This record gives sequence, structure tokens and C-alpha cells, in this order.
Amino acid sequence: MQEQVIVVTGASSGVGRAIARAAGRRGARVVVAARGEDGLRAAVEEVERAGSEALAVPTDVTDPAQNEELVRRALERFGRIDTFVANAIVTVYAEAEHLEPAELRRVVDVNFFGVAYAFWASLPALKETRGTFLHVSSALAYRGIPLQAAYCSSKAAARTFLESARVELQKHGTGVDVSLVLPGAINTPQFDRDRQKIGKQPQPVPPIYQPEPYADAVLHCAESPIRELPVSWGAQKLLWGQKLSPRTGDLILRRTGWKNQHTDEHKPVGSPDNLFETLPGDPGAHGRFDDRARGSTLWTRLRLLVPKR
Repeated sequence: MQEQVIVVTGASSGVGRAIARAAGRRGARVVVAARGEDGLRAAVEEVERAGSEALAVPTDVTDPAQNEELVRRALERFGRIDTFVANAIVTVYAEAEHLEPAELRRVVDVNFFGVAYAFWASLPALKETRGTFLHVSSALAYRGIPLQAAYCSSKAAARTFLESARVELQKHGTGVDVSLVLPGAINTPQFDRDRQKIGKQPQPVPPIYQPEPYADAVLHCAESPIRELPVSWGAQKLLWGQKLSPRTGDLILRRTGWKNQHTDEHKPVGSPDNLFETLPGDPGAHGRFDDRARGSTLWTRLRLLVPKR
């Protein structure tokens, strides 16, 4: 890791922030990108306090030109890119029939087109280093759930886009790896910043984990790429359930799919959110669920004892 230059989008908060911080502690030079400049400045400070170098590049991943500028500035500063981590996301908590066209388009623009634009922009540099394009995807790339039609469809689209790209890159012998990390529920600040139409405080579906185990999984894949890595037992259970009996999944989601995604705290519809415009301040890596979040995942540690490409 100390020999790598890593670019991380969505690095101002949550998992992206935890990835940047962990990479800096392990000696990587880190380029952090996001819309929120307060969080980016704090991310750079954390990497530098860990004894490594960092560069902040404010970036809206929905703009192809800004992705190209991100790569250009990373190369200008550090001369190479070894791992590109596409991590930026937005979402809307709403039933499918209540999504507005502009909301659905924005989620797809960030979560799908943002990944595709990053892939195109970074690929020439990754071919030079025989590096890794790594997408922080989601177990929900394989299973749609209530209130998350926009998010789940965007993650499924990105997964299959990269599945096609992976085979093409292998066919042409580029040496570029494509790796997907498939997280379960994460305690990040996004749940205070997501748009919601349910009138309740959103929460990750339990069991909830801290961002750090996911950051560790990403850095493992940066060093030893894995085709797809489910992180946490919750993610693995969802994937297996979808393969074995999706109708059973439908039944469970009809019973629990709504209540498991929010607390009992009322939150006005129309509260400030980051769907189209970023919110001020430094959100940090952790959300409001520290008292309920687990700091490690035994399932993933066991899984990584026998890594598969």
C-alpha cells in the first residue's frame, strides 16, 4: 500500500473518508474527491497527520470533464494512479411511484454515470500501472428493496457495466483489475443527508457496521483484487437469499422492508438534503448510529483468509 497512489471519490464523508484515512495510515498517497469542500479539507488533514501526502480535488462525478480533471490533477501531483475507488453515492427514500423524474435521473447520474465516467477517465492511467478500478457497490446491486428503487437500480446498472468491462479488459490483456466491494449496512452520515419522502429518520438496515471494516476490505482489494467481495454477514445473507429464494425475500421485505429502514423519529419531508447540492460542514466518517454499529465483521475476516479473484 505504501507504494500506491489511490484516488477516492465520495471521500468527504462516510466510507470514502474512512478509506482515505486508512490508506494514508498505511503510507499510500491519496487523492480525495467530492462535492463537499469542508469534508475534503478535513480528509487531507487526516491523511497528512497520518504521515502521508494528500490532494483534494472538488469534483461532481456526474460531469465527465470533472472526472478527467480529477485524473489529470492526480497525475500532475503524483505521476501515477494505482487504484481508483469509485465510491460517491446519493439516494432518495421513496416508493417507486412517488419518485420524481429529476430525482431518479440524479441518482442514476451519480451512482451509475458517475462510475462510468470515472472508469473512462481513469482507464488510461490504470493501464499504465496495471492497476485496479474498484467500485464500492452494494449488496443491493443484486436485490431491490422497498423505498430504494432508484438506488438499487443504479447499483445494478453499475455492476453489470463493470462486469462487461472486466471481461473486455481481460480479453485484451490490459492487466487492469476490476473489483467490486458489496457492503451491507454502514453507519455513515448519509442517513442525515439523504432525501426522504417517508417522514421518518432514515437508518441502515440492521445489523449495522462502522465504516472502518469496509475501508479495510477496500484496501485489501486494492492490494489483492477480488472480483466481488461481500462485506458483512448481512450482505452475504442477502446475496444467498436472493439466489436461493427471491420470493422468500419478497415476503420478508413486505413485513420488514419499511420499518427496518427508519427509526421512530419524525423528520419533515423536505428537510435539507444533498441530492442536488452539497450541505455545508464536515460530516466525518461516522453517522448517528455509533451505539448500534459493530466495529468488525468476523464473516469477512474469514472470507479473506481464502481470497478469490
